[in-house]
Amino acid sequence: MMRTYTNMTWPDDPYRTGQQLYRRPVPRLAAFTAGPTALGDRQVPAAVAMVYLPLHRTQAMSVTEQTLTFGFRAASTDDPEDLPALAMVADLDLMQARRHAAVLAGHLLASDLAALQAGNAALRGLAAVEREWAARGKAAGRAATFDCGLDLPQAPSLDLACQQADIAAGSGADEADGGEAVTLAVERALMIALVCARHQGRYEWAGTLRTGPVLAAATWDCLPQPATDTAALTSQTAAQSGIRVGAALPGNLN
Repeated sequence: MMRTYTNMTWPDDPYRTGQQLYRRPVPRLAAFTAGPTALGDRQVPAAVAMVYLPLHRTQAMSVTEQTLTFGFRAASTDDPEDLPALAMVADLDLMQARRHAAVLAGHLLASDLAALQAGNAALRGLAAVEREWAARGKAAGRAATFDCGLDLPQAPSLDLACQQADIAAGSGADEADGGEAVTLAVERALMIALVCARHQGRYEWAGTLRTGPVLAAATWDCLPQPATDTAALTSQTAAQSGIRVGAALPGNLN
């Protein structure tokens, strides 16, 4: 059975295009990933995740582990038969990001898109992004595109790109099933978003930024069965920062 997860007030309209009739929505950087893993006897995506970072229109945003906020929507499944439904979630998110995000980021995204489209009927969002990904950059009326695995110098792995950007990931796992897969996918999408934002001069921070506390504060009540250390980090981060844990909703970041 497929399950969806989000911390957003408007999960089907992350850019609030239907909520603000006259004021321009706050620009967002969107980062997408699919979590590959073995489902049964097949190697197919078990989870997809889209992370949204708010952007300032004219300058870099200075953040810390306590002040960084992000929104996400994700889905996961333990059943290979649910792959078409998983692909439909990704299709909607990518279609919206292509039209409304300021930047759409991924890491070797072409392989994720191909895996999601395998055996599925044509989906407009996946197909459009796949066509445009080979010629990444700025496009009039559409999101600028950026691939952390192709557009950074020397095409580093995501782990190396994070090290170069002073980002410390909370977990080192690459594959998982079901509930754990969706947590890893959200973390991976957050890593991609932060690498892109740092490289493009959209975000800045001092020292090393750990994704563990950031992820815990934003998703503690949204994702299944958090790890023990993540749960502990949630309470610690909330106590130290004084923020309301779980309040990082894109609709509230204006």
